[in-house]
Formats: sequence, structure tokens, C-alpha cells
Amino acid sequence: MKHAYLIIAHNEPDVLKTLLLMLDDERNDIYLHVDARAVELFNQFKDFKLKKGKLIILQNRIAVHWGDLSQVEVEYLLFEAALQNGPYAYYHLLSGVDLPIKTQNYIHEFFQKHAGKEFIGFWNEPSHRKDVYRKVYRYYLFTQYFKEGSSFVHGITAFTRNVFLGIQKLTKFKRKHDWDNFYKGFTWVSITNDFCHYLVDKKTDIMKTFRYTLCPDEIFIQTLIWNSPFRANIYDLSDASKGSVRAIDWRRGSPYVWRLEDVDELKNSPYLFARKFSSKYPDIIERLFTFYSSSEQHI
Repeated sequence: MKHAYLIIAHNEPDVLKTLLLMLDDERNDIYLHVDARAVELFNQFKDFKLKKGKLIILQNRIAVHWGDLSQVEVEYLLFEAALQNGPYAYYHLLSGVDLPIKTQNYIHEFFQKHAGKEFIGFWNEPSHRKDVYRKVYRYYLFTQYFKEGSSFVHGITAFTRNVFLGIQKLTKFKRKHDWDNFYKGFTWVSITNDFCHYLVDKKTDIMKTFRYTLCPDEIFIQTLIWNSPFRANIYDLSDASKGSVRAIDWRRGSPYVWRLEDVDELKNSPYLFARKFSSKYPDIIERLFTFYSSSEQHI
């Protein structure tokens, strides 16, 4: 069975092009969503062709805002589009500034070896448990303007949001949910066909539960699988990078942007994908592209 790569992009055309070329394989179908506001980026890629794989560019595009429910909506657009053409062995959610750090042969062999496992990263530290509590048990208003909007709109919405949050905190208000346990972790996951169907079937419940929460994209998949029969299939619960097989460094950045001096670290990494990359550091992108596009690496 083929694999489906689901990419959310809004900038960095050079990184996105490299990502598409590195995923170009007859065993892969690629689904790309370009932010509705990124008109120039969409025009650059709307006629982009791959030599081996299939590229499907979503025409139903939405504006995706940091920390907002639109992050969840765009993931559902991609999962639903892929399921219409499936089934696939795995559905890999990536951002447009990610790159694979293993060859396609290695990646396909890895998932064949671990078939049936769900690669979803969990943050289990006490600080994250506290953070997820405040994000789901209080109402957050105007999340689409959290980091966006004119100075006037941003100021008004931030003031209103903070006053409302303050009232909830003072009154010790707690939202009611059907689930008792909420978890958070990396947005970027690799999931099986069965769990992808389950995820889409639960869309109505997810959208209702996570409306007016902050950063629901880091919470809804982890929470859903934890409260489902698929919990037993989670690959690794101890560490978010291990669980998602993604090298994402939150210690040195938000997250850290990989550079040329990190090339050996990435080559020696046990993980399959890395984020994030930037055209400000083109050497690392070129080095990884050259190395993994020519290598016949196997497990």
C-alpha cells in the first residue's frame, strides 16, 4: 500500500520544493494545502509536477491561524482528501518546512516493520500537563487574532480575551467535557488507515470539544487516541520525538531552525523527519537533499 503525505504550507517556497522532491516516489501520494492568504505561494506550486509520485493540491483552501481551531480544520481537510483516494498504509502530517532525514527506502521499510503502530508524540512533563489543563478547561476568545490582525483589532481582542480569562480564573470556572483526560504533543504525526478513519469519524465531536480552546492542534489527536481503543497501538509514550519519529528541537528554539553545523546530528538521528528548515540556511537543505536523494539507505 502507498503512503499519503499531508503537507500544510504557508511560506518558504524553497524548502517546500525540496520537501516535495524528496518525497517524490511512486510509493507516495502527496496532498498539499497552501494557506488561503499565501496567494503567491499557491501560484508558484499550482502547476508543480512530480516525476514519480502524485501531487494533489487542495483547491478548498482556508486561512490557518496560529493557536486557532483552523489548525484542526486544515488537518481534517487533508485527512479527508486522502481517505477519498485511499486506503494508504500511513498518513504522514508534515509542515511545509519539514524534510525527511532518511531515504524513501528506509522510511517505507521502517513503517512496514512497525505496521499497525501509531506515531504520535506526547509531552508528559508536569509543565505540559498544567498547560493542557488551562487550554481546554477555559474559554479562549478570538484565537484567530492571537498573533495576527491590525494593532487596533489585536489590542481589542487581546483585552477582551484576557478579561474573560481573568474572570474564569477568579471564579475557578471549569469547562465541562465528555473526556476526563487531555494530552498534548507534536502536531505532526504518522497514523494508520484505521486510526485515520476513526479520527475523521469523530470530527463532529472534535470540533465541538475544541472550539474556544488554545492550540487545539497540539491536543486533539493525542486526546482522541488516548481515549480510544487505539491507545494500545501508540509507538512510544515516553518522549514526543520518539513517539512521532520527528526531530523537533524545542530546547534551542520555538522550534529550533536546523543549520549546516547540525548535518551530522540529523544524519545520525534515529528519527525519520525533521523540522524546521529555513531558506536563511540553504546549505543544510541542499546537503540533506543531495545525500538522501542519492543514497540507497536501508534499515
